[in-house]
Amino acid sequence: MILKEQHKKKIIAIWDKYIADNKQVQDTKGNDLGDIDNDRREASVVLNEYINDYLKSKIDLGTFKTNVDSFNKQNNLWGFTSIKGQMFFNLLLKTCHTEEDEKKLSKLVKKSLKEPETLEESLGKIETLYQHCKELYDQAPDKRKVPNPKSITYFLSYFWQIQNAEKWPIMYSSMVVSFTDIGIWKSEPTPMADFEKFYNLNEEIKVLLSAHTNREISNWDAEHSFWNFRTVTAYPKKKKEEKAKPTGKVTIDTKEETEIIYKASFNIFDYVIPAVARLIELGQATGKSSSAKGAEFERAVSDVFDQLGFEVEYLGQGSGRNPDAVIRYRREHTAFLVDAKAYSDGYSPGRDDRAFRDYIRDWCPKLKDEGINKIGFIIVSNSFNSTLDTVINDLTWNTDIKRFILFETEALLHLIAFKNRHKLELSQIISQLVGLGNVISTQDIIQQFDDV
Repeated sequence: MILKEQHKKKIIAIWDKYIADNKQVQDTKGNDLGDIDNDRREASVVLNEYINDYLKSKIDLGTFKTNVDSFNKQNNLWGFTSIKGQMFFNLLLKTCHTEEDEKKLSKLVKKSLKEPETLEESLGKIETLYQHCKELYDQAPDKRKVPNPKSITYFLSYFWQIQNAEKWPIMYSSMVVSFTDIGIWKSEPTPMADFEKFYNLNEEIKVLLSAHTNREISNWDAEHSFWNFRTVTAYPKKKKEEKAKPTGKVTIDTKEETEIIYKASFNIFDYVIPAVARLIELGQATGKSSSAKGAEFERAVSDVFDQLGFEVEYLGQGSGRNPDAVIRYRREHTAFLVDAKAYSDGYSPGRDDRAFRDYIRDWCPKLKDEGINKIGFIIVSNSFNSTLDTVINDLTWNTDIKRFILFETEALLHLIAFKNRHKLELSQIISQLVGLGNVISTQDIIQQFDDV
């Protein structure tokens, strides 16, 4: 693609804004990543050891996957913990039903992951893995249980960049969103054509910015500037007309003012039904009496868990000393006691400790009699005034509760949106949730389930 003049001006404006922001790069939790390039260089040393050990057959495919997963959970500098990275890798290995299947897959993965010498060779590697995954995907009765072929370009380009960051850009979905926003991207029919277009476009952008800055622009420089630009959010505000400013400077036209707090790659309200779309509003407990508002909130929270795929036993107000709901996933012998707390000023978890203990005492024996041996406790509220670490540690150590989660309402709303958008299986969702901290925020959900 040859960039048109108006596109060049927009790209330069994006770069200048990035520089004006002191090259600030943030993770999905809004934390300043500091010197991410240096951190990546150090991390690449470790990751390359894993890659080399795998390519030389010093470790098997399962060990390699586990090593990469563990390291990225501690050093998530490329977004690999998300849908198109580690979850794709997990599903890829799960398609192996025999030792022979795993040997064949390992041979394919080795061939694909080794850094290509040319763009043409990279396209061949993408096509080989694409054909394997497409066959699995086309034949699978449940598409959620097999690796999505659309993830391949990110997955492979990640490993190639680890081996050679100067040559290979990572094909992030967020960069494609940004390219689309400024009018320089339209998807191609195949992932091979998509990656070829992305690679060449990225090279053209680097040449443009190198001329603009009088220095060599790296893949990371270009990537960071577009991360900085990314303004797609789940919370568009009302449209706001702005008068043109006669400054002579290039500006990026945005049709609506956006609230850049949570950087989801899509509007979550396109993927939630009206019955739960007001979940955050109901969690405020304002307007109606707190009791009436709380009852609506409890019901809406239960509805979300029902849509996630749980078997929901709604109890709610008036049912005696019970949690608001008990949600079960019998296939994996799993259940959670759920309490929904609607407070306009945030919930202070310490106020109901005795009630929680009563719920656990009464319900855990019943659930165990049903054959459910993995039991957790979830509190849902718009916000929490403390993390309740001491109480949580006590309950998970001294009772049959294995996991205690403080779930922010917005995070739960995001979760159902991601589940619907990506057609996630409940087992995948549970495995991701139990690996997070005690408080699950919107940013946690985005980091685990959004496209990177």
